[in-house]
Amino acid sequence: MTSNFAVHYTERLLPLTRPRSSTQTAKPPSDESALNPTHAILQGPPSEAMVQESIDFFRVIPVREDKLGLQSDSEELVIYNTIVRKTIFDLYALAVDRYLEEASAAQLDAEWWADIEQSTWSVASYLLQSLPSRLRRVLQLIQTRKMSVRLSAFYPSSIARFYWDAAPIRLNPFTIALFPYLRDQSSAVASFSPVTAGKSTRPASLVALAEKIRDGVMYGIQRVFSLLLFPLRLAREECQLRRKELEKVRDERAEVLGKLLELRPLLANGLEADFNISIAGSSIDNQALTAFLFKFAIITSGDASQKATLPLIEQLLDAFKNHGTMHDAYLEAHDLRRPSRLTLLWPRLFLLPPLTLYCAKHIYASRATLADLMLDVVNTVQNFFKGWLLDPIKDVLITIRAGGEDGVIVRREAVAADLDSLERMTLALAREKLSYDYSQLEALSQQIRQGDLTAVLKIYEEDIKNPVKSAIMGTLLRSMFIQVQKAKVDLDQALAGIDKLLKSQELTFAFVGVAPALAVIYVAGGFLRGLLSIRPGMYGGKLKKTSAWLAMRRIERLLLFQPKLLHHRHNAENVPSDTIPPLTTGLLVLSLAHLREYALTSLPARSRLREGFLDDIEDLEDPGLRRSEKLRIIDRMWNSWGKELGWYNLAGGR
Repeated sequence: MTSNFAVHYTERLLPLTRPRSSTQTAKPPSDESALNPTHAILQGPPSEAMVQESIDFFRVIPVREDKLGLQSDSEELVIYNTIVRKTIFDLYALAVDRYLEEASAAQLDAEWWADIEQSTWSVASYLLQSLPSRLRRVLQLIQTRKMSVRLSAFYPSSIARFYWDAAPIRLNPFTIALFPYLRDQSSAVASFSPVTAGKSTRPASLVALAEKIRDGVMYGIQRVFSLLLFPLRLAREECQLRRKELEKVRDERAEVLGKLLELRPLLANGLEADFNISIAGSSIDNQALTAFLFKFAIITSGDASQKATLPLIEQLLDAFKNHGTMHDAYLEAHDLRRPSRLTLLWPRLFLLPPLTLYCAKHIYASRATLADLMLDVVNTVQNFFKGWLLDPIKDVLITIRAGGEDGVIVRREAVAADLDSLERMTLALAREKLSYDYSQLEALSQQIRQGDLTAVLKIYEEDIKNPVKSAIMGTLLRSMFIQVQKAKVDLDQALAGIDKLLKSQELTFAFVGVAPALAVIYVAGGFLRGLLSIRPGMYGGKLKKTSAWLAMRRIERLLLFQPKLLHHRHNAENVPSDTIPPLTTGLLVLSLAHLREYALTSLPARSRLREGFLDDIEDLEDPGLRRSEKLRIIDRMWNSWGKELGWYNLAGGR
């Protein structure tokens, strides 16, 4: 991440470090032995080795000056000045990259310690993971001081006496070996000691005795819980202390980084001026470059005792090397880096073999039951796919192809048969009782088809006047049976209507039948795809989108509430409200570098989203814009990309 930012931020100055175009086609120098490494120096990327090679080149040139003759308008002078500019540019690029890398590493480690500090479970896990190193320090202490450890030291009374002695808490060497930060933080432990019990008084009544017993029980419970939680509290404070130290380191490096970025216009002016007059004199006499090197040395090393250009370059390279060594030594001395991967994984590696052996033994002992279970699972899956997915889908296809000709409740032929039977019964009664001719029978047949049985009802009305006689000698029973048949026909027609309604929605019912199975398949498939897939989600997944959202929030907060170092608070009132101090600039660069890395790795290439996002980041990186203008750019980014990247839905997540 840091290298990408350094290259991006300094690439516009790179053309000023090359030879003038008029000399690139010139005749090669007469003595190529002295200028042999110049091509590697001019074309190589910024590195300490390139700067050291340039310094070695500068040391050789004055010795051979009488032979080369670094005179005005000479080709050797142009190449010499080009190497001077390239060396100064390399030093600046290396410094920007180094301080940005150190600040970014400190911020990542501080965030890691903050995550550990926020969770009691994480603190307990960290305490277990770091237990071997703590015990190793205790053993080294015992071996160094040749101390004897008695078994009585591990009695509960001895341990409790250390935590709750009536005298002020005094940390013994073992405690400091377990938690080294207590060596300089002994006063912080006093807040962990519980309140001691009051003086013993004779109870005046049974109520007072009960209260005293209750207080004693509560005090005992408090002591037990404090004894158990005391190491967790010490571990939590250790994480908190390391986080604060790393934030302090981050702020110091970010402030230097901000000052270096403010020097970029001065370096650009110096390189441009030297580029334009590089054939008129030596670059080491360029006042603009000398002024830049002087300020550069003050910012990075705090010392600019050398006034000449070449000694300043050597001093900067030495300070640069010493700075890296001192930075690593400081982190190692204060144990600020996060634990190694082996330290974090040793509990799992320790528990994995026995757990694996136990699981293998249990699986082997239960192999018959597991085989039956797997067989049941396979049968269940097969029946599910066949009975609830494949067969319903097949029915849907059949319904679409056949069009639903068959009845669902009653068949068409059964309705027609009942209606024909009713017609024959009615016509026979009318022919015998009413003596209808052919035309009247035809008209009655049409009426029956329409559901009109008026003729039969008239006969029925006459018969019920003398029901007994009509039942024995008349047609009362026949007219009643005809009405029963009419009721059956009406029922068949009602069922036919219902059947028609169901047939019209048969495709809907078919899809409703297969929908639950499709829903189950969709949910299970999504779960398995998320479980087995190694590809991140859209725009890098939720984790990377959340990190970008947090970076955006940090940028806006930095622009609204500018942080201040302790040694700069007395000058805070002299800074205009709309300017951005170096510390804020450096912290902004950290978050902007993170956003740039996110855009380059997670957003789709050659898309409007990525190009527009990078343009907004480049605008925020512009040191010429003031605080109010950058706040407007932040608003534009929220309005342009917030909805697309899902930032508005991330605030409630974890």
